[in-house]
Amino acid sequence: MSAATATEGRPRAGVLERLGLHGSVGWLAIPGILLVLAVFAFPTVRLLLRSFTEGDGGLSNYSDVLGDASLVRILVRSVWIATVVTAISLVLGFIYTYVAVTGGRRLRSVLLALVGLSLFVSVVVRGYSWLAILDRNGALHGLFDAVGLESFEPTLVRNFWGVVISMVQYGIPFMVIAIYDVMRRIDPNLSKAAATLGAPPHKAFLRVFLPLSLPGVIAGSVIVFVTTLGYYILPSLLGGPQNTMIGQVIADRIQTTLDWASATALAGLLLLVSLVGFAVFLRITRRYSQAVSHA
Repeated sequence: MSAATATEGRPRAGVLERLGLHGSVGWLAIPGILLVLAVFAFPTVRLLLRSFTEGDGGLSNYSDVLGDASLVRILVRSVWIATVVTAISLVLGFIYTYVAVTGGRRLRSVLLALVGLSLFVSVVVRGYSWLAILDRNGALHGLFDAVGLESFEPTLVRNFWGVVISMVQYGIPFMVIAIYDVMRRIDPNLSKAAATLGAPPHKAFLRVFLPLSLPGVIAGSVIVFVTTLGYYILPSLLGGPQNTMIGQVIADRIQTTLDWASATALAGLLLLVSLVGFAVFLRITRRYSQAVSHA
């Protein structure tokens, strides 16, 4: 029997099977898919279409935004701040998660409980809490005075570092959750096997444990980068005019000036930058995985 005949004899795969969803699991996924389409895909497509119809229409809104040097600087600054926040959150979150996974059960429970509890605190409350800590008359400066460092009074609000510190604290829980979901599935016997084959601990970590945890690193980095890229609450509370981010501009254009033309164009550019960031993270991790596998 030829291959064509065999192919014709097989039943055609349905839509769910083509998406990798089989049996009852596929039908259970339908409500979630419809919810994503309703609350995410449809509003996003409508927003993008509006960026081409508002004002003069076409690409004029995008050309106006890209022709404004101040808006381009704000967009570049937003990408830079999101990158710094993602990098710091990745380092701190990875260490935190590694300690939680490799530590005892009690330590793991405490560390994960702290991460979970932080998600129940409002972002506005977090912002004002950091303002009370980092302000010139805040708790941090009181601590410096108590230990005899009255002359050391760093300014950590209304500037770059105030925004970064607050947003790192916001992003770490998402980074930890994404990385922990992958780390907890890594068989600890793999590192022990590498050690029995003569690999020192740092090589076993770099060539065995770290590559296996890369899916969590990618997921966490993308989540933190995308969320911080368009964020505006914490930058509004702890940043200054020189630290304005693109999310603040979009919110101001919609809520204050009702300039939907430039606001939707900026949102479209923000989505494009987010997709490019995701592609960059994915490419970097793939190259690292290939380098490790060929080493």
